[in-house]
Amino acid sequence: MKLSNILTEAKATLSKANIEEPLRESKLLICHALSCSLEIFLLDTEKEISLLVKKNIFKLISRRANGEPFAYITNSISFYKSNFYINNKVLIPRPETEELIEKVLKNIPNKNKNINILDIGTGSGVILASLLQELPNSSGIGTDISIDALKVAKINLTNLNIFSRAKLVNTNWSQGIKTNIFDIVTCNPPYIDNKYIKNLPKEVKEYEPLIALKGGKNGLDSFKSLLPIVRNVMKINSLLALEIGFDQSKLLENILYKNKFKLKDIIKDISGNKRIIIAISIN
Repeated sequence: MKLSNILTEAKATLSKANIEEPLRESKLLICHALSCSLEIFLLDTEKEISLLVKKNIFKLISRRANGEPFAYITNSISFYKSNFYINNKVLIPRPETEELIEKVLKNIPNKNKNINILDIGTGSGVILASLLQELPNSSGIGTDISIDALKVAKINLTNLNIFSRAKLVNTNWSQGIKTNIFDIVTCNPPYIDNKYIKNLPKEVKEYEPLIALKGGKNGLDSFKSLLPIVRNVMKINSLLALEIGFDQSKLLENILYKNKFKLKDIIKDISGNKRIIIAISIN
C-alpha cells in the first residue's frame, strides 16, 4: 500500500474522531512510526509500505482516535527551547508554563550569577531544566511525590546534559528540604477545583495523572498546604513563581500575605486569564 493512501486513511480516521488537526497529526504519527522526518516523508509519499508497517502506523492512529494525547503516543513534546521526553506518569507541559519561565528570567538581572532554584512538583522537570539551561552557573532541586515522575525528570535533565547541576527528591512539596537557601521557587501545583474535573476534555481526565490536576475545594488546597512550607526554604527577598487557576488570584493574595509573601505581579496568559503569580518572600 502506498504511503499516500495510508495518509488519506489515517486522516479520515482522525477526522471521524474529531481530532482538531487530523492531517497534521496523521503525518507526524506516520513519521514517528517510520522514524523519519516530515521532510523525508513528504519527498516519498508514493513509497510502498508493508502490511506490518501499516499495522504499526494504525496502532498509533487508533490510540490518538481514542483520545490518547499526542505527546504520550510519541513520548515527546517541544517546550520552551527544547524537546522533552514525556509519558503518562507526568502532566503534559502547556504553553502557559513557558510564560512562567519567561517571567522568572525577566526578574533575574544577572543570569550568570550562582542561583539556587527549587522546582516543587517538578513532574517531567521541564521548568527546572529550562531555567538551568538559561542560567548556566545555577543549580536546582526538583521535588515530586511521584517516583515515576522523577524518573521522567531525570531522563530530561540527563538528555540536556544538566543533571550534574540538579538533584531530584521524592517528597511532598518541600518537606525535608534545607531551609533558607533558595533564591527562586517555582511551582505548577494541582489547581483545578475537584468539581470541575469531570468537565475536562477526555484526553485530559482519562489520560493525564489526576494527582497533578485535582486541587480540592476551589482548587486552593495545594496552595494552602504548599505556601507555609515553601516560605521556610526561601531566603528573604527571594522569588516565588506560581501557576494558578484563572479565578484564584484574589483569594491567593490573602494566602500569600498570611505566609509572608508580598505580591509582585499577576500575569495573564494568551487567553487573557490571570495565570501566573510572582511574589517576593518577606520577613
